[in-house]
Amino acid sequence: MPDGGPLPGGTLVDNFRLTRPIARGGMGEVYLARDQRLGRRVALKVVRAESLADDDARQRFLREAQLTAQFNHPHIVTIHDVGEWQGRPYLALEYLEGQT
Repeated sequence: MPDGGPLPGGTLVDNFRLTRPIARGGMGEVYLARDQRLGRRVALKVVRAESLADDDARQRFLREAQLTAQFNHPHIVTIHDVGEWQGRPYLALEYLEGQT
């Protein structure tokens, strides 16, 4: 598993094939990816390897997923999946084109 930099395009994270990086934040990276099972594009948010030393970071990430999943609103993305790949938690989110 690469440390520090973005994961390369083509990487398979469970059933999500990464296309390209979209953004990098305080504890994670977001990639455009394709759900291989359902054939749809998703935004895949993956916790960065260097953030994994902090158990609080894992808990915050999971809590973010749980809170977001409680809402159904046109201005809040839908969570399609949550999982862990090579020890790194991830969220598969609805992909919306446009500006950040």
